[in-house]
Amino acid sequence: MHLSPQLGETMPSKKRKVELHADDQPPPTQAIMATPEPCSGRPWPDLPSELLGLVLLRLPSHADRVRLRAVCRPWRSSARVELDLLPPPLPWLLLRGGAFITLPDGAAHRLPAVPGDATHLASTGSGLLIVHGDGMLSLMNPSSLATTPLAALAAVLPKYIRYKYLAADRQRLVPLINKAVVSDNFTALLIGNRTWKVIVTIGFSPPLAHFPSSIVDIASFQGKLYYLTSDVRKRQEELYIFGVDNAKQIGIRCISSTLKDIGEESWFDPCSTERYVTEQYLVASNDRLLMVRRWINLPPIYPSDSGIVKRTRRFEVFEAADLSSGCGRWIKVDTLMGHALFVSKGCSKSLSAGAEEDCIYFMHEDIKNGKPEDPFLDSGVYNMRDGTVAPLLTETVVAEPLAVHGGPWCPTWLFPSET
Repeated sequence: MHLSPQLGETMPSKKRKVELHADDQPPPTQAIMATPEPCSGRPWPDLPSELLGLVLLRLPSHADRVRLRAVCRPWRSSARVELDLLPPPLPWLLLRGGAFITLPDGAAHRLPAVPGDATHLASTGSGLLIVHGDGMLSLMNPSSLATTPLAALAAVLPKYIRYKYLAADRQRLVPLINKAVVSDNFTALLIGNRTWKVIVTIGFSPPLAHFPSSIVDIASFQGKLYYLTSDVRKRQEELYIFGVDNAKQIGIRCISSTLKDIGEESWFDPCSTERYVTEQYLVASNDRLLMVRRWINLPPIYPSDSGIVKRTRRFEVFEAADLSSGCGRWIKVDTLMGHALFVSKGCSKSLSAGAEEDCIYFMHEDIKNGKPEDPFLDSGVYNMRDGTVAPLLTETVVAEPLAVHGGPWCPTWLFPSET
């Protein structure tokens, strides 16, 4: 199986095929998905809007909602009325080769209208930040295909931190962008590697500042930019709010250390047969700012043939409490209040009902030989209620061959907006 060179083309699979287009109109070659025409005189177009809304509630997939709206004009109009009452659709899993997987069906698609000179893609949630070969930046809505140039942001991105060499291809330069956050008040990029980090912003002055390499994530919460740091040895996470003082960017510490439960196992026990590393994510969930800690079990050093593979075993979730008091603290929580979390280094988000409540969706994000590995090697859905991990996809017939397709950006989540 291979990826077709045509953008916007659905990948072949054993599953049903779904094609997404900017105007939500399916291709004319499919009669059932032809351009909606008035179909008065037949009973189906006269379905009450409320009944159509109940049908849409049972369709968590963005693609399925698009197909329903394409049946006829009355359904399209009624569906738009019901949009505000619906939970958001499930996200897409953006692969590193410019394709994406839809949930829950696992169907594979090409991203439409990605420019040929794109050297990097970064999810901003509902949009795609595109880095072009000439160093320019633009923001694209993958649903409407509307593109906005980000000349001001590109102008403050110094050339000496804009690119790095891929280990596998010394001639190709790709950006070091770890995460992009776009809000009504600002745009921020987290850039860097294990030894240094820079936050580049539009909406703050000055627009660029160097920060500790211990920064692991940034997030927008209640109109402000926060960043999370992690001390691996002490297993402590601290929270800072991004600010400006005397024309200098600074980080104001909100939470100084991580709450550690009494009796909880230490980060590393030399007598234990189990070894763990942790990953951290910062996620805004309604009126709560959450820190998600992911526990990943490592295979033992000896014996090398133990048969144990690297796997995510559990998650912990902490709420950042009392942020306005100046004495913030982490409070461990055991519920997501009817929400689900989708976490990745490139983009994390909380969704209301539509996904499995009190569950955390995750993917594999390791880099090997300068390239991201298969995102399905260690992926799944963690249930906070019973501590179990279910497969992310019921079948990976499509996903596995797609995952090996090369690309300079890491897999992440993309949350398409309904238009």
